[in-house]
Amino acid sequence: MTERLTRAQQQKRTRERLLDSAETLFGDRGIHQTTLDEIAAAAGLTKGAIYANFGGKKDLIAALLQRKLERDDPVRPRSSLESWVRSVGESYEASAPTPQVRRFAMALVELWLFGMRDETQLGPFRDWLRSVREHLADDAAVLGNRLPMPSDQAAALLLALDIGVALQYLADPEAVPVSTYTRGVEALLGLPVRPPGR
Repeated sequence: MTERLTRAQQQKRTRERLLDSAETLFGDRGIHQTTLDEIAAAAGLTKGAIYANFGGKKDLIAALLQRKLERDDPVRPRSSLESWVRSVGESYEASAPTPQVRRFAMALVELWLFGMRDETQLGPFRDWLRSVREHLADDAAVLGNRLPMPSDQAAALLLALDIGVALQYLADPEAVPVSTYTRGVEALLGLPVRPPGR
């Protein structure tokens, strides 16, 4: 016997299917080359489902970025700078090699290019970057005067390191191991840089 879903549960499931399809197609084919009909078909739905849940491509992009932000919000220990860096590094190193991160990285590059080519479309991506930096700055601010720079500047550099290492790792993992991120965070924050694997 199958369990009946409530209307809210059905809508959430539909939204997730559409977001999964959009993320995959945007990463594989590009935003301009992907139609709403193709996204709906890949999700096994109609284009009407997109308009009922998102309103259009721009809202779909904003929802993709918001979903990524919500999924990347783990509770991290904050007792010391060292434990925070260790937690951030372990989380990064565990998630970077996954297919989901690869798929999002490809979509992220597309979203970035989409916004840079058409400034009227830059808003959702810019808002996402700001939200990620604010989250990182809040985390870092808890660590107080242990930071070698203001927390908002540390957040901007940590995000640049995150994106930059991920793109290089995904393109050339032998030359840029995923542990490069953790070593970079340690160096950026003035901690002794531990050898990989420790």
